[in-house]
Amino acid sequence: MNKMISGMILAMLGVISSAADAGGSLPANAINKLAFQTGGLFIYASNWGNPNSCARNMAVVLLDNDPNYDKAYSLILAAYMSGKKVSGYSDGCTEFDGHTYNTIRGYKYLVIE
Repeated sequence: MNKMISGMILAMLGVISSAADAGGSLPANAINKLAFQTGGLFIYASNWGNPNSCARNMAVVLLDNDPNYDKAYSLILAAYMSGKKVSGYSDGCTEFDGHTYNTIRGYKYLVIE
């Protein structure tokens, strides 16, 4: 019986941990600045939020190893040039120069408004 209870508690903790690491949505923002850095495209805006509790939230990063990087880059560049807002979803943080930034998916939930 004790093993069963222990197993249930561990399973519940795993679900809670997965939910905490799950990431979250990035609200619609007008892009202030774009910058290429090692590992991806940094997208600067005033109010990205911080769904993954990364160290910095003034920019999100479209990682260059994203399977949809080229298409997402084109879409984000078009939004920047036309003054449209970008929203998306972040799965986690990535590190650059000793600081962490939220990532943004190049697929599913990347929206131009």
